[in-house]
Order: sequence, then structure tokens, then C-alpha cells
Amino acid sequence: MSSNIGTSVRFALAYTVHAIRYTESALIFLRELQAYPFPPNPIKEQFYQDAIDSLTETYLAIKSLPFDTYFPTDPVFQNIPIAPEIQDNDLLITLSDNRISLALNKTNDSINVINQAILLSSKNDKLNGQLIFIKLELEAAKDALVSGINESDYLVS
Repeated sequence: MSSNIGTSVRFALAYTVHAIRYTESALIFLRELQAYPFPPNPIKEQFYQDAIDSLTETYLAIKSLPFDTYFPTDPVFQNIPIAPEIQDNDLLITLSDNRISLALNKTNDSINVINQAILLSSKNDKLNGQLIFIKLELEAAKDALVSGINESDYLVS
């Protein structure tokens, strides 16, 4: 197998892990919103949870590929810091939106490097199929993130 495929997959793994961490952080901020004047929107929370689920599936699929995906400084152990408890809803929304934007950027980066790996693995049908599955999961995560960004922060009837 080409070392370029391995390198692309390692970068995709790192970007995916960071996207998971950013999305989890955004979800935590969103859940900290106060119920006044309106409660937080559970639909937006579900979109973020769906993104985390798709990104986690991607992570597991990448780790199951038939070559070493270990980084010398494995990003799984790098936690993205979460701010201390904040009572200001506007600040929480801003922080959540900022983290989702970062997650979306990392997901797009992961899609780009997986596309490169797909092109490089065109002669290996099994590997190519696994990479296409990974790309589809990343696209699902991207769609969920975009839908979450576009959803209202509060549940308004």
C-alpha cells in the first residue's frame, strides 16, 4: 500500500478527532443555556449529537483500516479545553457557534484528505470501498453540522 494513502488517512483521523472534540464542546455549551426566556432547542442538540455519532463511526472505520493509523502524538489524548461555567446566554451561543465552525472546518479537511486517499486507492477495491464509506459518514456529519448551525438556538413555539 502506498505510504501516501497512509498519510492521508492519518490526517483524516486527526481532523476527525478534533471535529469530535469541537462538536462535543459545542453541544456542552448549548446544553448550558438557561431556560429563560426560552428553553434551548432540542432539534439543534440532536443535529450536533448526530454529527458526533457520524464522526465517531468515521473514527472507528479509520482505525479498522488495514494499516497503522497511529500518530506519534495521538490527538485522541489532546483535550480541547472547555471554559468554566458561564451564565451569559449570548456568550454561550457564540462559543457554541465558534466550536461548530471549527468542527465543520476540520470535517471538511478530513473529507479532502479522504478524497485524496480514495483517488490513490483506486486499484484496491476493498480499501476503496472502505474509504468511500468513511467519506459518506463524513458527509453525513457535515450535513448534520450545517443543519445544526442553521437551526434556531432556542425552541420558540
